[in-house]
Amino acid sequence: MATGSSLFVGDAEYDEFSSPAPESSISEAERPSRRVSTLSTPASASSATSHQSQPKKRKLRAPETWKHFRMPRGDEDTHQNSQRLWYCDQCHDPPWRTVSTTSAKRHMRNDHGIIIEDDERPAKKALQQSLEAAFTRCKEKNRATVSKDEQSILRNTIKLDAFYEAQIQLITRRRLPLNCVSWPEYQALLCSVNPRADEILIQSGNTVLAHIERSYVLHRENIKARLQTAKSQIHFSVDLWSSPHRKAFLGICGQWVDEHYELREALLGLPNIQHNHSGEAMSRHLLDTIRYFDIAGGIGYFTSDNASSNDTSLRALSTALANEFGVTMDPAERRVRCGGPIINLCLQAFLFATSKEALNAAIEEADVDTDTSVVESLQAQLRHRNNKGNLRKVPEDQAGWRSIGPLGKLHNIAVYIRSATAHSDAWQLLAGRALGIDNATRWNSWYILLRTALEKKEKLMVFQQEHHKTLGEDSLTQDDWDVLKLTADFLQPFWQATLAQQNKWSSLDQLLYHMDILLKHFEDAKKKYSNNQRLIHSINMGWFVLDKYYFKTDETPVYSAALLLHPSKRLKYLRRNWRDDWHDGAINKAREIWSGYKDLPVASTPEDEPETQMTAYDKLAQSLDVTETHDYEDELEKFINGSPCKIAYQ
Repeated sequence: MATGSSLFVGDAEYDEFSSPAPESSISEAERPSRRVSTLSTPASASSATSHQSQPKKRKLRAPETWKHFRMPRGDEDTHQNSQRLWYCDQCHDPPWRTVSTTSAKRHMRNDHGIIIEDDERPAKKALQQSLEAAFTRCKEKNRATVSKDEQSILRNTIKLDAFYEAQIQLITRRRLPLNCVSWPEYQALLCSVNPRADEILIQSGNTVLAHIERSYVLHRENIKARLQTAKSQIHFSVDLWSSPHRKAFLGICGQWVDEHYELREALLGLPNIQHNHSGEAMSRHLLDTIRYFDIAGGIGYFTSDNASSNDTSLRALSTALANEFGVTMDPAERRVRCGGPIINLCLQAFLFATSKEALNAAIEEADVDTDTSVVESLQAQLRHRNNKGNLRKVPEDQAGWRSIGPLGKLHNIAVYIRSATAHSDAWQLLAGRALGIDNATRWNSWYILLRTALEKKEKLMVFQQEHHKTLGEDSLTQDDWDVLKLTADFLQPFWQATLAQQNKWSSLDQLLYHMDILLKHFEDAKKKYSNNQRLIHSINMGWFVLDKYYFKTDETPVYSAALLLHPSKRLKYLRRNWRDDWHDGAINKAREIWSGYKDLPVASTPEDEPETQMTAYDKLAQSLDVTETHDYEDELEKFINGSPCKIAYQ
């Protein structure tokens, strides 16, 4: 999910999707004042939930400060924004009150001449030292020259709305920890720009979290309003991601055409999936998102990877939509698979699968255990098969790899180079660049490793000669290099297809198109390498997976419809590249999809030109006209039967 870490996905205007409205609850609730401070403190960060939370009793962190203050008396207010109010012992008419230790200290110093020396936290002490170092030289000069009016001007130049929103964007987009606001260096930076910035400094990550929640709620309502005026269906991209902190998040992104006929996309939900990662659990969160944005009547297609839990999720969602909203949705027809994972799985089968039975077993295991991928299962089989009966302890990242031939040897060499800084330094000095390492779940990392090794073949041969005693049987021979070159040549079309699937202009029609290219590549390779039984076996494993998912596209007619509606493909592509018995099914399914759109009202139609009296010459000319002027022919039929034309991508 991908996709940045901002609150929203895509290139929507910053003004509309990233700037708070003037009535933002952040600015009103958190605006500091000389007399009454309501800025949240570390001890009591307010939550941005819709309900009012009960006041929390917490241990006072600044007892020296509160010795000069008293509890509320009589009918005096006890809390402000769910935080305890403290009243100054020396101020009676009118009383002075606050919830913040910072404003309390400032009040005692400025109004009563009492300087409170609390046991400051390490971060606070570090901040003070940083500020003193930065301003010691000009402190006396500033005191003498800067008047109260000038200080007021400095204070008024701070736009609190803009500051809080910019701080939120910085933290979320750059993935900073919430407590970065208390970093002495960050606070010193703010104060160096404006000395009055110390009045808006935040000391707690909890306060930042509250700001983010409030900003999110504000923008979420904006997105909700936009979705209500969408001109298209709302399509979803869904992906389950596990964070390094062992939390699973379900990214739910929406894509639609807005009232100005511009393509929009936004992050609609990022729920934490706890305890159970099954399809049923995911469907409940999908339903919550659809219910909140009130878009049950405009649901389009769902794009996700090949995990069977996504199939289960859509089936459960289909049932829930029918029961709650009376909306009918065919889960198989609305299921769009990501092209990249299909290519990835296909090549992992090419690299690791020993048989169709083993491959099917890996797929079935991944279907049962949602936390295990097909690739991980295949590699586990590889390690188990080669470690069985082997009494010598083999490192986990090298176990079994030698059995897959030269590519396994290259893997072990790459692991050896990365196993010690002395090895990696020696290789870097020799080759001038990193060799890299394959990734367990990304086949293209193998291609990059292969390509780098072939480019640095001479250097790698020198390196393995210097370390031949340690590398032993993993040293590459000339025959091994020939196999690596052949493998790299075979993998090149898959590499290019993967890149095309990741481009910003990647579209639905490309999946079948790339599968057609790769299936043809498999068939040609079978003929070309018919005498190489080991390579033919690997080709058959990859072909088996690609063919399996190719026929799954029949369940989702929108794939073939996208090909027919592509200006450079149309019906001519099917007739030239598909079997004859496939044509009618694809065309009829495209017609069914078109039937749901063809009778929709058009936003605007050109005004009819007034009829003019035709002359005798005009009538003769009309009888010779060969252009199409009738409009009774179906638009779909007219388009798909037209001549394909090249289009350029920008």
